[in-house]
Amino acid sequence: MPKLAGDVKETFSKTAIYAVATASKDGVPNVVPIHFVKIYDESNDIILLVDNFMNKTLKNLEDNSRIAISVWDLDKKLAFQIKGEATIVKSGKPFDDASDWVKKTMPDLKPKSAILLKVTNVYNCQPGPDLGKEL
Repeated sequence: MPKLAGDVKETFSKTAIYAVATASKDGVPNVVPIHFVKIYDESNDIILLVDNFMNKTLKNLEDNSRIAISVWDLDKKLAFQIKGEATIVKSGKPFDDASDWVKKTMPDLKPKSAILLKVTNVYNCQPGPDLGKEL
């Protein structure tokens, strides 16, 4: 069963700005807000992030492909942490899809790369007895 289904998928779709966390090869954390993030291939648990302005984040992913994203829905009181492995894509279909997506809403932006996140784990982040449990 896909990890990006049910409440996770619904919460993901309602998030406007995603907290994206990476770490350097030395373990120094970095968290940035990113708007262009979406479920790209639900059946294979792939998320697409668009690199419009990444500096430290991109360097971190070049050295350490592990990445985490936080999503939340304040109205439904749902929150999830999504972890996975990132691949940087600078050409081909994922990059073209990312560029087309950005162009539709912000035509002046020129994406530098697409980041494909292969989801490995999803955790419950809402307060209560299931906090921190893997789904």
